[in-house]
Amino acid sequence: MTIEYDLLIEKALIVDGTGAPGYEGELATKGERIAAISKENIEGDAAKVIDGSGHVVSPGFIDVHNHGDISILHYPRAEGFLHQGITTFVGGQCGNSPGPFGDWIGMPWFHSDIYMDINPVMYGNDWLMPRDAFNRRHREVYGWEIDWGTMGGFMERVEAKDISPNYAPMVGHGDVRSLVMGPDYKRHATEKEVEEMVRHTGQAMEEGCIGLTVGRDYDPGIWASFDEILACAKEAAKYGGVYASHSLRTGHRKPRRPGEFPPIKTLGVLEAIDVGRKTGMPVQVSHLGVLYDVVPSDDRKLSKAAIDATLKIIDDALEEGIDVHFDEIPNHLVGGVGTSPWLVHNLRPWLNIAGTPERLAEALMMPDFREEIKDKIMSGRYYRFNPNIDRFWAKSKVIVECREERYLEKTVQEIAEAEGLDPLDALMDVLMADPYTKAVRRGDDDWAKLEFFKHPNAMIGVDSFAVDDKRESWYKPPSYPNENSYGGFARYLRRAVVETDTLTLEEAVRKITSNPASKFKLKDRGVLKEGAYADITVFNPETVTDRGDQVEPRRYAGGIPYVVVNGELVIEDSKHTGRLPGKVLRRE
Repeated sequence: MTIEYDLLIEKALIVDGTGAPGYEGELATKGERIAAISKENIEGDAAKVIDGSGHVVSPGFIDVHNHGDISILHYPRAEGFLHQGITTFVGGQCGNSPGPFGDWIGMPWFHSDIYMDINPVMYGNDWLMPRDAFNRRHREVYGWEIDWGTMGGFMERVEAKDISPNYAPMVGHGDVRSLVMGPDYKRHATEKEVEEMVRHTGQAMEEGCIGLTVGRDYDPGIWASFDEILACAKEAAKYGGVYASHSLRTGHRKPRRPGEFPPIKTLGVLEAIDVGRKTGMPVQVSHLGVLYDVVPSDDRKLSKAAIDATLKIIDDALEEGIDVHFDEIPNHLVGGVGTSPWLVHNLRPWLNIAGTPERLAEALMMPDFREEIKDKIMSGRYYRFNPNIDRFWAKSKVIVECREERYLEKTVQEIAEAEGLDPLDALMDVLMADPYTKAVRRGDDDWAKLEFFKHPNAMIGVDSFAVDDKRESWYKPPSYPNENSYGGFARYLRRAVVETDTLTLEEAVRKITSNPASKFKLKDRGVLKEGAYADITVFNPETVTDRGDQVEPRRYAGGIPYVVVNGELVIEDSKHTGRLPGKVLRRE
C-alpha cells in the first residue's frame, strides 16, 4: 500500500539538530509531524516534492531572545523571521512581556511612536502609559485596542489572530511589577507588594508561560531588590520555568552625569547565576558580552583574556551544577531593536523641537543654541548620545552620504582634527552642510563574537520585533528595525560556518535547534526525527547570507528557499506563502 505524504524533500543533506554528522537522505511530512526520515529513498507519493540537492535540511531555527510578542499582532506573517529560517521565537524578554496589564501598560519599544504622540518628551520615553490614553491613539491608528489583562488573555488573542511562526511566551518581571506598583515603581517594593507580584507570576505560569524574564538595566526592573527578583523566580521555578536575565551591565539607561559610573558588569551575571543557585531554575543570560573593559580596546591579546575570563564565569557555574546558557546577537556592529543611518539622530531631542532636519540645520547657525546643546550633551542629559559613556563616538562611524563631498569617507573625529574643531562642533557643521548625512560603522572583524559562538552553551537571539520590509518609524527621517530583524540567523551561519570554520555545520545548527528546544522545554521540536513537529528550514550552506546593511537594513535573508512550520510551507521558493500555521507553545 502506497503511503501518502504532504511533503517530500529529496536528495538533501540531513542535519538533524542533535550535533550528529549530517548525511544524504530524504524527509517526508504528514500533517503537523515528520512522518519519515531516511538515508534511503522514501517510498510513496507526496503532494509536494522538493529537490534538496545542494541544500541542508535542518530543524527550524529557534530564536531564544526575541521581542516579537506584541508586534506579532501587527505583523502575523513575521516575514523578517521566516525568511531567515526562524520557526519559533521565545518572547517576553528583558522583563517586557505583553502583560499582565492593569490601568497602566509598559510597551515603550515597539510603540515608541505612539508614546511620543501621547506624551512628547525630549530625552527618553517613560516606561508606563495610562492604558486608556494609549488605547485611544492605538485605536485611531490600528483599529483595535489592548483589551486583555493577563498573559493568558494575550495568548488567546494571538491564537485568534493566527501567526506564521511559533511563539513561546515568557512573563516579564517588569510588567508584573508595573501591575502591582503602577507609576510608583522607583523604589523597593513592600513585602505585601512582593506577595502580589509572586501571585501574578504564578498566574502567568499557570496560563502557560515557560519562564520569567528580568530587565535589570531598564525601568522598572532596575529598581527591584534581589529579594523581590528571587521571590518571583522561586514562584516560576515551581512550574519548571526558565529564568532569563538581561543582567545589570550598563546601568540605568537614563540620563547619566559625568562622574556617575556604570555597575561592575560581572555582578549582573553573577546575580542571574545566584538566582539559578537558589531556585534550581535553568538560567539564560541574555546577549552575553565581554564583562571586563579592555584599554586599548583593539589589543587582541588582552581582549581574548577578557573573553576567557567572562566565559569562565559561565563554566564555573556549570561546574557547580547550575544549568546556565547564554545568547548572542549575531551582528556585532549593530544591536538592539532599531537602527538609523542618519547622523542627525544623534541630536534627536533637538530635532524633535525643530520639527525637520532642515529647520534644525538652520537653528545650528545660532552659536548660543549650539552651546546649549553641547552643555546638555556633556552633562549626560541624553543617554543615547553621551560622550561620557561612549568616548569613542566620534571615531565609530564613517560618513557615506553627504552633499558636502569633502566630508565623505571621514569620521567626525577626522573632520574635527582637520578643521581644528571640537568633535561636537564638527558634527553640527556636517549637519548644517547636509542635515540628511548618513554614516555607518565600518569593518567586519567579529572575531570576539565568534569566540562566544564557540562555547557549547551559546545560542542565538535577534533581540528584535516581528516586522516586514516596509517597517519604519513615523517620524522623519525614520529609524528602521535592526539588520538582525531580517538576517541575523543567516549571518550567524555565514560567519560561523561558511566563512570562518569557527563551528562545524552540525554544531552551528545544534546551537539554534535542539539546544534551545531542550533549554526552553519545547517538546518534539528542535530535532528531525519521526514523530517530531515538522518545523523545518532548508538552506544552501554556500549562499546563506544576510542582505541588509546599515543604510538599508530591511532586506530579507538569502539562501533559505524553504521554511516549514507545523507541516505547512510558509516560505516557498524564497517567497512567503501567506500561511499562518504557527502556535502558541504553552508550558507543558
